[in-house]
Amino acid sequence: MIKKFKSNYQLLNFNSAHPLWLNAILKTDAIERVSYTLLCRLQTTVEPELLFSIFYQEVSQYLPISNVRFVASNLELNILEHDHGGYCISQRLAIKDKSLGCFKCYFTDKPTLAQVQLLKKLVKILSYPLNNAIKYQQLKHMALTDNLTGLANRNQFETTYQGLVSSNKEKQTCFSLLVIDLDGFKKVNDKFGHQTGDLVLCSFAKILLACCREQDKVFRFGGDEFTILLNDTSVESVPRIALRIAKLMDTSQFLAKFGLSCSIGSALYHRYDESKQLYGRADEALYRAKGKGKNCLEMSPCSQVI
Repeated sequence: MIKKFKSNYQLLNFNSAHPLWLNAILKTDAIERVSYTLLCRLQTTVEPELLFSIFYQEVSQYLPISNVRFVASNLELNILEHDHGGYCISQRLAIKDKSLGCFKCYFTDKPTLAQVQLLKKLVKILSYPLNNAIKYQQLKHMALTDNLTGLANRNQFETTYQGLVSSNKEKQTCFSLLVIDLDGFKKVNDKFGHQTGDLVLCSFAKILLACCREQDKVFRFGGDEFTILLNDTSVESVPRIALRIAKLMDTSQFLAKFGLSCSIGSALYHRYDESKQLYGRADEALYRAKGKGKNCLEMSPCSQVI
């Protein structure tokens, strides 16, 4: 929740609506200082949500506003979760005629012309930092996401892993890693082509997501290799998840055409494990599963159910 600052917008005296007096106000050193301070603060982050919070904090010191909102095709920013009421001023944000989205500001009372003009000036300052933040987040998403399946990729694995280590240490719980290969996938590519192979990978990715909880994370490492970090889980739950995956594969009409199955290796996190150690144990278990004829689950020795 954003901490509201005590409003001092009255100090700038934006009550006059006379055009000549308005122009004089908007050209004063006070307005330039406000604009400069806002710009400096907006340049301290590339996180859109934090950027929007900074804008609200700064502007609410000078204008009687209750909420600000930004809506674009793939992004929505809101200071308050619920509806706002009051007087709404809408403005299209654009960079060189390229639309970024619609900005809305809610005043507690009907704004004067001077207040509206000040708002427009400050919103214009927001445009470039917000555009940079949106572009940065898009590039970050591309760097951390598999562009075929939409799953997290290997680049995101280490960050997620470290987060699980920290959270499970605090809760004194544990987590597991599954390493999964699609059995027979190479034959699909060789016989039906890579486009069909891509459809198979996307279909399998959806199955893995359907078998996981919200707190779990599914990754595609490349080719037909997938991994799952199972948060707050016991060794007893791993076979149940593997069984769910197998059942969904069997009931998938699309995957049934190719006679595919999957081999799974799993390992339980041990205290002080680095990600490479945990992955190594799960990967060894995976190759034991392949050696036993595939289409099965193998657990690392220290993860087996007793």
